[in-house]
Amino acid sequence: MSALGLAAAIVSGGLTVCAHAEYLIQPGDTVEIAVAGLPDLKQRSVVNPDGAVAVPMTRPVKVAGLGLSAAQTLIKDQLSRKLYQQRMSDGRDSITAIGPDMVMVTIAEYRPVYVNGDVTKPGEQVFRPGMTVRQAVALAGGYEIMRFRMNNPFLESADLRNDYQVLWMQYVKLQAKIWRLKNQNAPRDKEQDAALDAQTQAPLPKAVLESLRANARTQLAVANERFIAESAFLTGAVKTADDQIAMLRARQVKDDENVQVDTADYNKLKEFSERGNLPMTRLSEARRLFLFSATQSLQTGVQLVNTIRERDDARRKVARLDETSRSEILAQTEQATVELGEVRSKLQSVSEKITYTGVIRSQLSRGGGATPAIRIVHAAANGGGTEAASEDTPVAPGDTVDVALHTEVPEITQ
Repeated sequence: MSALGLAAAIVSGGLTVCAHAEYLIQPGDTVEIAVAGLPDLKQRSVVNPDGAVAVPMTRPVKVAGLGLSAAQTLIKDQLSRKLYQQRMSDGRDSITAIGPDMVMVTIAEYRPVYVNGDVTKPGEQVFRPGMTVRQAVALAGGYEIMRFRMNNPFLESADLRNDYQVLWMQYVKLQAKIWRLKNQNAPRDKEQDAALDAQTQAPLPKAVLESLRANARTQLAVANERFIAESAFLTGAVKTADDQIAMLRARQVKDDENVQVDTADYNKLKEFSERGNLPMTRLSEARRLFLFSATQSLQTGVQLVNTIRERDDARRKVARLDETSRSEILAQTEQATVELGEVRSKLQSVSEKITYTGVIRSQLSRGGGATPAIRIVHAAANGGGTEAASEDTPVAPGDTVDVALHTEVPEITQ
C-alpha cells in the first residue's frame, strides 16, 4: 500500500470507511515556507538528498520522514522570535518579531510519478494528491501499443505486403534455379516439368508463376544445349585426332620404307662411285633423295607425336567437362539453397509482421486496444516492493508505474 494509499478499510453494514495516513516528506519534494506579513521571506526549497530544507534566516532544517504538521512545528521553532528588519515605503526601517502563528509551511510540489512502458509519453509526471494509475497514464498521453514497435500500421501494412510479394518472387526464382541445377546435363522429360510446377507454388499471380517457370525451363534448355555442344566439339576433336594419327602412322610406314630404299640405293651408288664407275652427279642426286626421304620421315614422326598429344588433351577435356560441370552445379546448388533458407526466414518474419499490423489495424478500427498489465514499483520511502495494480490503484510520489499492453498475435506457418 502506498503512502497516499488506503491506510485502513472497515466494512460495516455495506458502508466502507477509508482513512489515509499522513504523507511523510521525502527528498525531492518542494516545501514552501511563508511568513504572514513578510512577503520577502516567502521561498520554495527542494528537500535535498540529506533530507534537509533551506529555511530563511536560519540553518537548514531536516524534515525528511516527517509529516507536514511535524515539519511545520520544527520550522516554526527555528523562526519564532526571530527579528526581521525591513524598509518601509516611506524610507523608515521597521523591525518585526516573527511569531509561531505567522509561519506557514506547505508542500508545494511532490516528487514526480514515473510512467514507463506502452504509453505515448513515458517519463516523469507531476504528482497530485489522490492520483491514481488512470490519471498518471492520462498525463502520459494514454496507452500506445505501437510505441517502439512500428510506424503507421496502415502505411506499414502496404509496404510489408509489397515486401512479401517481392520475397515470394525471390523464393520461387531460387526454387526454380535449384530445380534447373538438379536437372542440368540430363535429358528432359514431362516428369521434370511436373516437378517444377509442383515445387514452385506461391501466392503470386498465375501469369507471374508461369513466366518464372518458363524462364527456368528456357535456362535449363540453353545450359543443356551448351553442354551437349561443348561435349560434341571435344568428342569430335578426339575423333579427328584419331583419324589423323591413323593417317600419319600409315604415312610414317611408307616414309620409313622410302628411307630404307633410298639408303640402299645411296650405299650401292657410293660403292660404284668409289670404283670410278659412276659419275659424281648421279651420286649427288641419290644423296639428295636419301636426305629428302629421311627428312620427310622425321617430319611425319614429329607431326604424329603432336597429334597424339592434342588427342590426349582433348580426351582429358572430355573427362574434365563432366567433372567440372558437376562441381559447378553442386556449388551453385549449395549457394542457392543457403539463399533459399534466408528468403524463407525473411518471409516468415514479414508474414508475422503482416499479421501483427493486421491485429493493430483491427484494434484501431474498432477503437479498442489490448488489456493493460500494470505494476507499481514503490519507492523505498513508500515501503518499496512491487505490486500488481489496476487503473484505479492510487499512486504515491516517487512510485514507478509500468504498463504493458498484451496483444495476441497468431503464429504464421508456411
